[in-house]
Amino acid sequence: MIKNFLKLFYAFSLIAVFVVSIAYADEQESISQLFSEANIHFMNGQYAKSITIFDQILETAPDSKTYTMKGIALHNLRFQSTLGHQPQEFTMKYDLKTTNKQAMIEFYKALEIDQNNVIALNGMGLGFGSFGEYQEAKKYFTKALKTDPNNPIAKNYINYLKKIEAKFPYEPTEKPAFLQKIEENKIPLWIKNNAAWWTQDKITDSDFIQGIEYLVQKKIINPVISDMVQVTNTESTDVIPSWVRNNAKWWSAGLISDEEFLSAIGYLIENGLIILGNEENFEVAKKELERTSWNFERYLINLAKKINDEGKYIEYPNPSAEVIKKYVRDYQKYNYSAYLDTNENFPDREVTLIDDVYYVEYLYHVADQPASLPQDHVSTLQQSLDFWETQEWFNTANGKTVKVKFTESNTKSGSNVWITWVVRNLGENVLGHAQVGKGVVEVALGGFGCDGAFQLYTVDTVRNVMTHELGHSLGLGHSNIENSVMYPTLNPNFSYCLLN
Repeated sequence: MIKNFLKLFYAFSLIAVFVVSIAYADEQESISQLFSEANIHFMNGQYAKSITIFDQILETAPDSKTYTMKGIALHNLRFQSTLGHQPQEFTMKYDLKTTNKQAMIEFYKALEIDQNNVIALNGMGLGFGSFGEYQEAKKYFTKALKTDPNNPIAKNYINYLKKIEAKFPYEPTEKPAFLQKIEENKIPLWIKNNAAWWTQDKITDSDFIQGIEYLVQKKIINPVISDMVQVTNTESTDVIPSWVRNNAKWWSAGLISDEEFLSAIGYLIENGLIILGNEENFEVAKKELERTSWNFERYLINLAKKINDEGKYIEYPNPSAEVIKKYVRDYQKYNYSAYLDTNENFPDREVTLIDDVYYVEYLYHVADQPASLPQDHVSTLQQSLDFWETQEWFNTANGKTVKVKFTESNTKSGSNVWITWVVRNLGENVLGHAQVGKGVVEVALGGFGCDGAFQLYTVDTVRNVMTHELGHSLGLGHSNIENSVMYPTLNPNFSYCLLN
């Protein structure tokens, strides 16, 4: 039976899906350099500049990663903060009122190329949340968790969306039927049309194969690449076996299923009986991407119109931005650093001897958390206090045990330690601050180290920083043991950062 199969002999390329095949090494290096340059602007909060470079890359090498990065940059354009000392630099090309829509289109394109792109899935969820379509948002976060079950970003957003839904009940907007059909249809309609025209001699063999190449590039067909590379046969034939045309005819007419057609074609490719060309169908792929994203954009435009017509209030689903806004408003309330310059006199700690154990008692005062904080760091603080109260030291002078005890005070006056939550830049790679022995303890609730925009830290990160800084307030210095709580270096994790 194999003898009857049509053999088309071209060279197959192993380049990533939808990335244009770059002929020379210097061109590849140029793309890499451009991407690195864009990332530098991105991490500095210069999103418009990074977008310009991402666009340049996408003109010749459209891939899921670049679309994703452009989407995040567009998303961050809306929420730049002066706290990060980042310039407010925008271009007329990007209307700040519509950047959410524009960001979602980029995420959508990324998912058209790679449906398992977790970052893009989270980006879509965040985008729909910004449109107030919380159920649709949860669908994408759920998809992200199916790919990455432990993804903290998807988990945090789903939990936060539940709170928003309970706070602001709404009627979900049904996705248009035409868009659902496009998204559910695994094989684009133009490929099935190609098959029908091919059986009627309206298009050439190469035009038909072009559609097959597209299916491989989209990973709708997943042939064994390593087997394909081994094929070196250079024979050719202009004779097309009748069974091949019949197969395509039946499929285009709906007489056999997509799965049957794909299975047959996949078998031919895997066994080297159809060998695909080295020229990526860039224009074909790009047109299909533009077609599907155009239809998706119509949907988003209608969502935006509905919000405007109804005067609907939308609570932005990333709480990081809301927290930092509230902090700017109440800056003085949380800016304890000013006390460091006043040489404020903190009273000495109380020391008592009970049953041959020295108890060093600290009276501490805690500042209120910034409003709208989705994470309860009151309990986070308690865990840090509990940790130190379980520790023991020994007085080398008399061999007696030393333990610490913390007692909360409602006022700063008379307290040995003032604890405050900080939503500002404490310095390069600085997550907290404390005076040794007594005084002010500052713990950052978030930072700019993820994607250039301010993002809240995870509860675990805040707890680790708090425990570390409290250790300093007890008089402890840094440790050179990596797993020690007093080790000076910590890589923070972010609760809502798409690039986490």
